[in-house]
Amino acid sequence: MATITEIAKQAGVSIGTVDRVLHNRGYVKQETRERVEKACEELHYEPNRVAQGLAVRKKKLKFLFMIPKTQYSPFFIPVRESAEKKAKSLEAYAATTDIVEYPDSAKEEASLLKSLKKTIGEYDGVCITGTTSPVNDLIIEEQKKRDIPLVFYNSRLDGVEHLAYVGCDYIASGRLAAGLSAMAGGEDAKVCFFTEYDSIKESATERIRGFSNEMNSRYPDMELLGKWSISLDREENKRAVREMLIKYPETNVVYVINPRDYDICRLIAAEDPQRKIRIITNDLVAVQYEMFHKGMITATICQEPEKQGKLSLEILFNYLAYGTVPKKVNYTELSIHIEQNL
Repeated sequence: MATITEIAKQAGVSIGTVDRVLHNRGYVKQETRERVEKACEELHYEPNRVAQGLAVRKKKLKFLFMIPKTQYSPFFIPVRESAEKKAKSLEAYAATTDIVEYPDSAKEEASLLKSLKKTIGEYDGVCITGTTSPVNDLIIEEQKKRDIPLVFYNSRLDGVEHLAYVGCDYIASGRLAAGLSAMAGGEDAKVCFFTEYDSIKESATERIRGFSNEMNSRYPDMELLGKWSISLDREENKRAVREMLIKYPETNVVYVINPRDYDICRLIAAEDPQRKIRIITNDLVAVQYEMFHKGMITATICQEPEKQGKLSLEILFNYLAYGTVPKKVNYTELSIHIEQNL
């Protein structure tokens, strides 16, 4: 491994200058800093993580990781599990993480806001989803006051300064869904959308945009017949499914965008016993396996939920512990699952 002396020689600077760049202390001209960084890269320099680890432990970093409740959004189960696992590993560096659920009632929200107002100043960095809520408003206000690093995962909020985003490229996901619709229902497929809009609007609106763009450019004979919202009321969802079938009996593909607990797939299948309608979903959770085996779901598009929990905390830690500046946008990988590759 390269030494500081070798880096100084390669960059044409003093050892002291290299030390200031590597440890981010003191003033160094930008041109000089770039020469040192280039020399480090060329010589494959790796910092002394043991020494850095000792320094990091002294910082006693503390993070806040906000997450939706998994009761209505099972997608976030692996997100939470990966965040918990990463948080556990960071304890070796004296870094602690509070994983807190977003409230789903006015009473819970009032209680959490009261608590956060007292503790928000303790956190060195925060991970949140891009949902509009009083809780996120409080966190963003604190971020503006103290300039603490903020990482969005799963979705973003426009106009909010942040260190990084970890999550799906939803437009690409929508384009992929259009291709699957053409494969499942033909290039002249008759498509309807079902989605939950309340919590994370970005994922729904951008997937719809990506689907529509791909449909218009690649499948001009495909038709988007209608869109319906998925609510928490099962009877209301049942009425929506029946309304779709009465209004558009020619429907042969339903794209379920944000599915809540996937019960909407059961409701569609119950009204379509001959399985004329092909259902395409997003993500893969335990409840879907039975639906695949019973022929309710044709295909689903996955987006590495476990990466969203792990990488978000990793980015925060590396930035605050080692000064590592992350990529602004960190898209997760899209993949397609059908019954045969579950």
